[in-house]
Amino acid sequence: MNSASNYIINVVNLVVQFGTTKIHDGLNLQVHYGEILSVVGASGTGKSVLLQTVIGLIQPSDGAIELYGQKTSSLPHKAVLEIRRRCGVLFQDGALFGSLTVNENIQVPMREHFKLPQRILEELSAYKLAMVGLDREVGDKYPAELSGGMRKRAGLARALALDPDLLFLDEPTAGLDPIGAASFDKLIQELQRNLQLTVFMVTHDLDTIYTVSNRVAVLGEKKMLICGSLDEVSAFEHPWVNEYFHGPRSRSILI
Repeated sequence: MNSASNYIINVVNLVVQFGTTKIHDGLNLQVHYGEILSVVGASGTGKSVLLQTVIGLIQPSDGAIELYGQKTSSLPHKAVLEIRRRCGVLFQDGALFGSLTVNENIQVPMREHFKLPQRILEELSAYKLAMVGLDREVGDKYPAELSGGMRKRAGLARALALDPDLLFLDEPTAGLDPIGAASFDKLIQELQRNLQLTVFMVTHDLDTIYTVSNRVAVLGEKKMLICGSLDEVSAFEHPWVNEYFHGPRSRSILI
């Protein structure tokens, strides 16, 4: 069966190497349409590197990455840009441009891809802010004037600017207090359901993993150790997996 009908992301025998150091060596991963996949692993296993490689910010040394059933390395530049337009990315802490207002940040990808009147751009950015639970007035503020949670929501609004159907999240709840993190988890669920998104999420937050994930992928030993349901992954026999899912910090989650 054609991969386009099976997977929105298909990573095959991926090798990522910086100098003589291999981060990934023969890594394989498939992401299904419409799921929320959480990618976890110990520090230094290359979780964010994997995300950046999938979206094209890092070039692999070997292997293949398919998005929407198409091998990105063999596509012409225009086709790659069109695929990237269908992807939204929320980097850690929002990664907003500090010299631009929130509205201007949200409008950056819109200006890059479309020629729209300023009035339409302003209405669209206000709509995106409303989607992530922020008031219209927030759009006139600069990132430095926002709390950490508001910056993440503003960054998410920018990630949604072009109405993507594939959303990448890099540690979306890092640095948030438990109430703020729980609220952000709920927002991710609502957006995924209402917009029919596929979500590729790098996280270390067990609460988030148990709240929003359909499947979990565990990075380790330069490969994907296991990818499956929470029950399958938590039962997987591996020292790090056992410590992560059944260690002292997991007890409150599992009770």
